[in-house]
Formats: sequence, structure tokens, C-alpha cells
Amino acid sequence: MQKKFRHSWVVLLLPVCAALLAVLLMLRAGRAQPAAPRYMLRDNGGHPALYTADGAGPLAQYDEIYTRLLPESDYLNLQQGILLADEAELQARLEDLGL
Repeated sequence: MQKKFRHSWVVLLLPVCAALLAVLLMLRAGRAQPAAPRYMLRDNGGHPALYTADGAGPLAQYDEIYTRLLPESDYLNLQQGILLADEAELQARLEDLGL
């Protein structure tokens, strides 16, 4: 009788595990993927400049800002290039830099 009891638990537990796995997979698939970067902000001759995400440009240059006068972390980030998803993120970053 004990073997039959163990077998019953396996039979009940198997569909529950399968349903749980299916729910987890659906939740994972339903997550929105982050937008691919559209722009890059980086140093160009001592001023921030706007490029496409693949580096074409500059599309615009912000001569009002001197990168060497920015905090070191901002300066270093601009040397490497800051990827931005859209215009709203660009505007927020420019405001952070003082424009």
C-alpha cells in the first residue's frame, strides 16, 4: 500500500510542475525587451556631441558645455560614449550635464 501512495503523489505532482513551468515560461516571454540604443553622446573636441548609436555623425554638438569642466565620472563616460534609447533620455542627460 505504501508504494501505491508514493505513486499517487507523483501522478498529482507531475501536472502541477508542468503547469508551473508553463506559467513561468509565459511570464518570461511576456517581458518587454529594452529598446535598442538610438543615440550616443560622446566627447568631440572638448564638447559633448550627439551621434547615432553606431557612431555616425556628429548630428549635433553642444558647445555651451566643456567636458573637461564636468565631474570626472561624466567626463569619463563621455570619453567612452553614453548610449541613449530616445530623445527623452537624451534631453534628461543633457539637463544633467547643465544644458
